[in-house]
Amino acid sequence: MRLVAGPSGKKYNLTFQQSPTFIMPVSEAVGTHPYLRLFVVGLLGAALCFLLARHITRPVTRLRAATRDIASGKLKTRVDASVRRRHDEIGTLGRDFDRMAEQIEALVTAQRDLLGDVSHELRSPLARMIVALGLLKHASPEEVSEYVHRIGTEAERLDKMIGQLLTLTRIESGAELAQREKFDLTNLIQEVAADGDFEARAHGREVKVVRADACTMSGYPEMLRSAIENVVRNAIRYTPDGASVAITIEQLNDDDDQKAILRIRDHGPGVPKIMLANIFLPFQRVPETAETNSQGAGLGLAIADRVVRMHHGSIRALNAGDGGLIVEIALPLVSEARP
Repeated sequence: MRLVAGPSGKKYNLTFQQSPTFIMPVSEAVGTHPYLRLFVVGLLGAALCFLLARHITRPVTRLRAATRDIASGKLKTRVDASVRRRHDEIGTLGRDFDRMAEQIEALVTAQRDLLGDVSHELRSPLARMIVALGLLKHASPEEVSEYVHRIGTEAERLDKMIGQLLTLTRIESGAELAQREKFDLTNLIQEVAADGDFEARAHGREVKVVRADACTMSGYPEMLRSAIENVVRNAIRYTPDGASVAITIEQLNDDDDQKAILRIRDHGPGVPKIMLANIFLPFQRVPETAETNSQGAGLGLAIADRVVRMHHGSIRALNAGDGGLIVEIALPLVSEARP
């Protein structure tokens, strides 16, 4: 209640009535003592700080625990769902952590699978060599040349496989890469086709360039040559006698984006549809028949895939409508007008 003066000078008693709230009992209990009020304010502030700190540190602690599990080899570890559901920076960090963990798990799993495939592929020719050596010890003079030839064949396969594995490793690690240079892609394709045609004629087949647009690109010509040769040799291997491997290189212009589309087509049996996306993986081979028996290790197309992606291109395989397999490679080009 307060005494106030009106406009006419008359005195009035002014009374305030406050609605009861949760704060009123606390305020009445604290009273007007300054130290007591300061203590209460500090206590409330400490409680709020504790709750805020707990809200922040709990998900961080869970992230630390997930990190330790990943470091100890538990690659399937993911952060708690309560962290991923958050709509702040910690929730974003948790979702990024899960994506990182998934990528690490996929890479490590792929490396383990590759190591297992390499061990299996190397063991087969080694086992045949050991068998041939054992038979050679007790072979008659007429059988010696046969077993020696078998040992030489298996040794050549091992040497080729190890060389391809080293090439694949260098490509994936980016080691020993020369300086990128500008080169004539069309001329490179024609040289590869000429070399392939020379090899194919020994088996009653041929390689011919059906279309060759002028294309210039930047990259590593020798690595790209080796990759395209792997595809062409693979096409020659599966093309029947008397047939040909057709190569086309076409330039496509899309605004400022220029690219070359290289197609290498054989006339073999093709590839089962379910395997089209997998033939570019290491050691993935199409089931062989008597007509398509090859002694490859399944690394040629894997190397081609890595080299094409290194040049920011793409590669895919599709079956031709009238039989045969088409390997299509898209590569970015450099405009002749540019320096």
